[in-house]
Amino acid sequence: MWVAALAHETMYGYVTNTGKFHDNNALRNDFYMDFPLTYEEIGSADARRLIDNTIAPFDEEEYDDLLAEWRADPEALDPGEVLSMVADFSTDLGLFHRRGGRGDPPRGCTGACTVPHGCS
Repeated sequence: MWVAALAHETMYGYVTNTGKFHDNNALRNDFYMDFPLTYEEIGSADARRLIDNTIAPFDEEEYDDLLAEWRADPEALDPGEVLSMVADFSTDLGLFHRRGGRGDPPRGCTGACTVPHGCS
């Protein structure tokens, strides 16, 4: 499960382990291409509820390399920034809730990887 924000064709996914939104090209590709995953447009209140109470963290051992990359991300966005952008209707931005299990594709997945998360 993800809370994702689409801003000017860039998709940001919220990562509980860092407490921030990170550019997530795999989510963007999934959103724009015909994959059998479900996205549901949500508002700021629902996004905040999911961020605060629902989104599970990634396993620190299984995703250690990916989490290290996200923790070093100098362009990560605070949830408050993202939710404020959504409140400004003049921006090209949407908040989405992606329903799916922990098998979500990691950032940058091209679909040619061997990680069992269903991106291919």
